Amino acid sequence: MIPAPVSDAPQTSGRIVIPNDLGARLEAIAAPLPDPKPLRYAAVLAPLLPAIDPEEGPRLLLIERAGDLRKHAGQLAFPGGKPEPDDRDLLETALREAEEEVALDRRVVRVLGRLAPVPTPTGYMIIPYVARVVSDWRPTVLDPGEVAATLTPSLRRLSDPAGYIHRGSAEWRGQHYELHEFAIHTPPLWGATARMVYDLLQRLDLDPRGGDR
Repeated sequence: MIPAPVSDAPQTSGRIVIPNDLGARLEAIAAPLPDPKPLRYAAVLAPLLPAIDPEEGPRLLLIERAGDLRKHAGQLAFPGGKPEPDDRDLLETALREAEEEVALDRRVVRVLGRLAPVPTPTGYMIIPYVARVVSDWRPTVLDPGEVAATLTPSLRRLSDPAGYIHRGSAEWRGQHYELHEFAIHTPPLWGATARMVYDLLQRLDLDPRGGDR
């Protein structure tokens, strides 16, 4: 794992770039974690990949879960999962799962910080880590029984209001949250992962519900 970068080029000429203070906009990697009880912890990695088209901006790595899984079949998600006994911490969980699912070598990863924890009705408190991939690495599906495919939508596409739908709000165990949907695939991106993506877009000043991009 490589230390986070200290600077980036400013966003100019309508191009989307990662701001140089993104790490400061995120929760610190080692910030105290909320007590998950009665839920259980899980961790995911939200990897930002270099742009292919400078006008489209950096890309975000997502996976499509295999269609015959018992849970979350066919859904879009970030690489991640439940902690294993040998994991040092939840960041280790996120990095290990990314290695196992899409062959992401942690040596080309710069972890910047965390998004807000996301509780889910399936019984987990998901801790999302945001990272930058600093090479021309390309995702590889290692286990088709777990991952059907990978997607790398650009930040411009994710922040395009034409592809975003606000589905209202919900409440679960006293937790109030908004419902988001991104029409970037069939099926669309929705649920807990959509909440994480929306959180990230807001921190990048790329809110698809309004604001300059």
